[in-house]
Amino acid sequence: EEESDSHTIQDCLQPLIDKLPDTYKEAVYLSDIKGMKQAAIAEKLGISVSGTKSRIQRGRLRLRDGFIACCDYKINEQGFLVGEHKEKKDCKVCN
Repeated sequence: EEESDSHTIQDCLQPLIDKLPDTYKEAVYLSDIKGMKQAAIAEKLGISVSGTKSRIQRGRLRLRDGFIACCDYKINEQGFLVGEHKEKKDCKVCN
């Protein structure tokens, strides 16, 4: 079976989350991948809701930086991450 040449932003998301420091990794994963509410994450992690919010925000900033480093994304004037996703062969995360 041939390996697919398609490469999407989602292909890089999990590897970038996996590279986060443990402090942020689980909070971001539970929030953004599993869709858990912050209060439930706080309870699961045994930390305050404000601590959970901080971990998610800081983890997301590191994810943003990972996409900038990986595929040369930029932050536009509105503060959004923009750019074109690179081919798999040029991806610094997937290779």
